[in-house]
Amino acid sequence: LPMSESHEHVPTPDARALASAVERSGFDFQGSEHYREQDWLTFDFPSHPSKLYIFEACCDLPEKLYNRVRLIDTGGIDYWQGGVHYWHSKLIFLGHSAEVMPVEVNFLSLGRKWRGEGELFDYSQVVVQRAEKLHEKSHGDQSWYSFSHTVDTESLMSFSDIAETVAAVVVDYPYFTWDEAGTFQQHAQTVREQGIKECHCRIFADLVLRRVVEEGKALALPPDMDHEARLPKVASSEEE
Repeated sequence: LPMSESHEHVPTPDARALASAVERSGFDFQGSEHYREQDWLTFDFPSHPSKLYIFEACCDLPEKLYNRVRLIDTGGIDYWQGGVHYWHSKLIFLGHSAEVMPVEVNFLSLGRKWRGEGELFDYSQVVVQRAEKLHEKSHGDQSWYSFSHTVDTESLMSFSDIAETVAAVVVDYPYFTWDEAGTFQQHAQTVREQGIKECHCRIFADLVLRRVVEEGKALALPPDMDHEARLPKVASSEEE
């Protein structure tokens, strides 16, 4: 992502119904796009070129099959880029059985090259897709770590419930505001005047968790350490 391929494709009735529900949160449905041999529902944010992508094949899962969500924090040293430190957080929704397709939710940067003139921050892109890796175990050393924490959702959820929750949360966060230089903190007056809300991958994960997990369980999860206490120094700005 961002998408670059297209073909003639008509979304299924379930996909069209989900697109209509997401539009009610303020998004502008752009249609179905084909990328990496898969079809995606594509949405523009209101008043910003930020993007929301939803894996279309999951839309035909109307049943409430999801009862757990997994918070994953990964990071470490990228020696291929001269020892730069990276970190990233995401969510995976899991079903009541292994046969249910796991769903990954990612809050990412659209990339510096897509910034508007004079913009301080990258636009965001949010991806709701099939999870290819479940991160079932935590592990780590001085060069790389992956921490996983799984909790029950407050109620059973369908794929549409997940996608609509993500849309309702992220519509107010069109910018990926984290960088190593601390630009958001250094330009406090500008972001206040422009109404820009701070958000990066872990902030977004926490916002979604508050919607789908009982308050006590959400509070019991490890706090966001981002660039203050953990090893990595640069938030992941590209899709993993």
